[in-house]
Amino acid sequence: MNQYFSVFYADFLQRVRSNSFIVLLIISVVAAYKFVPLPQDHYTTVRIGDYTGLNNAAWIGHSTAIMACFFLWLFGFYVVNNSIRNDLQTGVGQLIASSAITNFQYLLAKAVSHFFLFSIIVVVVFLFALGLTFYRVENYPFDFFQFASPYFFVTFPSVFILSALTIFFEVVFVQKTNIMNLIFILLFIGLLGVTNTLSGNFIYWIDPLGIQFLLNEISMAIPKGLISNSQEISVGINYNADSNLNYFLFKGSHFSFEFYLSRLFWIIFSLVTIKISSVYFHRFDVKTKRVLPKRQHVKHLYKEAIYERKIYFERLQKVDIDYRLFPLIFAEFLLLIRKGSIRLWILNLGCFIGLFYIPIEDALFIGLPIIWYLQVNRWSDLFTKEQEFKTASFIYSTYKPLKRLLLSQFLAGSILALIFALPVIVRLCLLQQMLEIIQVILSAISILSFSFFSGILFSGKRFFEFVFLFITFICISSGRTVSYIIWSSDFKHNITFQVLFTSLLIILSFSLKKRRLNRD
Repeated sequence: MNQYFSVFYADFLQRVRSNSFIVLLIISVVAAYKFVPLPQDHYTTVRIGDYTGLNNAAWIGHSTAIMACFFLWLFGFYVVNNSIRNDLQTGVGQLIASSAITNFQYLLAKAVSHFFLFSIIVVVVFLFALGLTFYRVENYPFDFFQFASPYFFVTFPSVFILSALTIFFEVVFVQKTNIMNLIFILLFIGLLGVTNTLSGNFIYWIDPLGIQFLLNEISMAIPKGLISNSQEISVGINYNADSNLNYFLFKGSHFSFEFYLSRLFWIIFSLVTIKISSVYFHRFDVKTKRVLPKRQHVKHLYKEAIYERKIYFERLQKVDIDYRLFPLIFAEFLLLIRKGSIRLWILNLGCFIGLFYIPIEDALFIGLPIIWYLQVNRWSDLFTKEQEFKTASFIYSTYKPLKRLLLSQFLAGSILALIFALPVIVRLCLLQQMLEIIQVILSAISILSFSFFSGILFSGKRFFEFVFLFITFICISSGRTVSYIIWSSDFKHNITFQVLFTSLLIILSFSLKKRRLNRD
């Protein structure tokens, strides 16, 4: 049992001290503040048709609990989904594998650590929302149960389920992080879609988040006499385009016995998921097996090894000092194109050819973001591979590493990104749309600069992988409405913003890297 608490405590301290946790905590508090708007703020957060609730204890508690649950499922998974992988890469996993701790105890300790981490964020949001309640609510009595019950019966069980699912995904996908991230966000969207289209008491049993139950309770609280043209439920920042918004008094939810039973079912389901994960847990034995040489060749190999121990100075290759930048760019470019399986390159080739034939609008706003996202492993590893392979001390002791190495990495990545965008650039040239070409080029450079900045700031690649996935999904789902390539018809302002944004990221990245090198 002491080993269980040691794993839990070590993982929890590592998470709490990380930059990603601090960022997630700050964003959660800001989101909680924005989810309690005043009538004069001209936007709503939870809206049912033309109606939204008045700010009382029940409404603030429910809306902020919904926000915390949704927000942590959307972002929290990507903050904690590398705990097992970190133990594998740092060598701690091999020590754990040789200890007496069981697979279930180890995975349960990791899941509980994640749950405590999320719980800290939930408690901070709870206290912040409680302060807003006392500050903004004056005309209505304070009902603590209706304020706190969504947190205790929905948000806390929901983040425990999320913690168990994170462990399950890590065990199943091992080091295939991009596939894991994609599958999870599809699962998350699928759960929201299924629960949004279904209703009835059985919704408890297919809604691990619990959000839909709270939204249904809010919908049923609208007085029968108020008839809305639309009963569509909208959660998020919704700006009021007209003055048809109406307010109603929400007094709280009715938590039935079936609901309590369903939350208990999902908690048991989470524990069962961890138990199943322990059965298939690799216990840090993920290295490929080496093929031993045949016995008849062992003696011959031994003789060759003895012969190679002698150093013949006349056979050593002479070293030519070359400070040119081009060989480094070429070497980094070769590392980029040699990364990935042959199946991924076949998929890249298919997308590359498809960009010549699909409509130019689809190629620019859908096809190009897809083919760029397929290279996310290349972009994320480009500036972090020295840390992963423990070669940073060797590489950054060379001649002018900032001006030569980092610049060569940045240029090699930009060249590869522009090669993938070549079909779109050629078609835009034929259409004589030069401003769009400039924005495509700047977008490619912006992706590399953001990877550069996030890799240095967070000392890893997970933040970039998640943000790039999220941005790409928004671009594909919304089309031209929201795109990081061209987002408005005002090309001059777009180009100016891209230039300033990219320049700022590059300057900050080089400054942070220089400061860390001088400190180390």
